[in-house]
Amino acid sequence: MRDIFNTISERFSEIDLATFLNDSIARIAYLAKKLGRVATRQLLILYYVLADGDLPSGRKALVYAALAYVLIPGDLIPRRVFHLLGLTDDALAIAYVIRQVRDNITPQILQKVDMQLDKWFGYEVMM
Repeated sequence: MRDIFNTISERFSEIDLATFLNDSIARIAYLAKKLGRVATRQLLILYYVLADGDLPSGRKALVYAALAYVLIPGDLIPRRVFHLLGLTDDALAIAYVIRQVRDNITPQILQKVDMQLDKWFGYEVMM
């Protein structure tokens, strides 16, 4: 099992981070209108944690996998067929990975996330 994890980790370390992040942010922007501000926030947190570059390779692999799972059209439980149920597997994947990288989520990352959300959705007024 450890060999498999090391192999996966090595493969993810070979990915061109800049290309992956550029493609990811474009896909997140596209999905943002469909997902809404709250769901998009979680994706952006992972995006900026990955872009920060301060993750061990095992955690990077988790973030890559979660983003790819959500952003790639194919899905274990297709949203088009199962509607709300089709979103739960994505939400669970994102929630699990955010929990794994929570120590890497800095106030600066959260500020970047909020600034990007404000660009896409407008400013959120707190009452």
